[in-house]
This record gives sequence, C-alpha cells and structure tokens, in this order.
Amino acid sequence: MANDLTLLLATSNQMEEKVAKRIRDYVIEVTQNKYPIISVSQKPIDFGQNICVGEIGSNKYNEYKQILIGAKEVKTKYTAVIDDDVLYSPDHFLLRPKDGYFLNDVNYWYAQDEVDYFWRAANVESRGGMWGCIAESENLLNNLTKRYEMYPVDPWADGHKTRDRLMWGEPGIHDEQFGIVSKYMKVEAKTPNVIFIHSKSMGYNQLRKFYRRYGYPTAENKRDRIEPFGTMEDLRYNYWN
Repeated sequence: MANDLTLLLATSNQMEEKVAKRIRDYVIEVTQNKYPIISVSQKPIDFGQNICVGEIGSNKYNEYKQILIGAKEVKTKYTAVIDDDVLYSPDHFLLRPKDGYFLNDVNYWYAQDEVDYFWRAANVESRGGMWGCIAESENLLNNLTKRYEMYPVDPWADGHKTRDRLMWGEPGIHDEQFGIVSKYMKVEAKTPNVIFIHSKSMGYNQLRKFYRRYGYPTAENKRDRIEPFGTMEDLRYNYWN
C-alpha cells in the first residue's frame, strides 16, 4: 500500500514559516517519508516536488486551483490532500475510499487560538473538510477539471452574484452543480488528527465563535489532552511558539 498514495499539499503560505516547517517535518516523520509528495505553494518551499504559483491570494477558489495543479502531476492511484496547519495521524494515510468516492476522515480535534482545550463538533455529520480528503487520483483530477472548465475565472471576484448560489466545497458534495454525481464517505481513522485554528486559517472566522454554530462542546467532545501531543500547552510549545 505504501506506493499507491501521493501527499498533495496546497498552501498560501500564510503561517509563519518556522511553524509551517515544523508541521511539514511532522508529516515526514509520521509517514516515514514513504509517500511521494507534491506541494503547490504561493512561495517556494522545500517539500517534495514543489510548484510555486506566486501570491495569487488565499481563498477557496485559489486553494482548489492549486490542488488541481498538483493533481495533474500525481502518478499514484490515490491522493491524500493535506493542509499546512494539520498534525496528521499515521493511521489517516492508511484510509482508502471506495471506487468513485471521496473519503473524508472525521477523527479530528481542533486546537483553537485562545481556547485552552481541544474540541470537536458533537454531530459527526458536521465534521469533515478538504484537509482530510483521500481520493482516487483520477477522480480528484476529473472533478476539479470539470469545475474549473465551467468557472475559469473566480466567480466571487468583484461581487459576482454567483456567490449566492454556488457551493465551492469539497469534491463529492454538491457536485451536481458541476454536472457530476456526488459520492462522499466519512471514515474515522483509529487515532486522531489535530487541526490548528488560527487567525490566518480560512476557517477562522467560522470557528472562532464556534459556540454560536455548534454550541459549547459536550464532555465527550472536549479534551484536555490528545495523545501523542499532550495538553494544549504542550502542543503550542512544541509546534506553534
């Protein structure tokens, strides 16, 4: 299974580089450097095969465009899309989707700025994100190619009205708007992943007042420690500060 997966990182390089490098180094550590890596960045980075697209801006349209650029270079059967602010479980990279499906790992906890505990949404159906997507490489390439053929220019630029009805979300969900049948599966890795929620992350505005969207975490969805990272203080000391 070691040779059937490529790690694909798309980053806008918003984080401090020393922090981003620690997280990239952790990916290398937990995967034992056994998977090929393609990184598509807005500033040059030393991480696998690097494609630098220049500072085109940080938004969903550009993020998925960068993923598409990387997907064109993948040679393996499967692709794991990775984010620059996620500490991945080694078990995550052992997951594989059913044929024709986009898989999303739902075993993750947020490490959020100004919150001293780890938390997650109680409703599993509310969990997911492109950070945890593993797909057949051909399926990912075809899905993103189709949407960028339909929208070669950012549909949100200059206040375009398409914003009100177009859902530019993870492949496998709401694909019917691109003429594709949606196929999406949620799977839980054996051990948890940790996602940093910080002021420069795209989900920050949505999650910084999380209690309004999800309610305060219930006891089973709130933790003081996540192994092997320890407490939030340990995590920030080792990776963020």
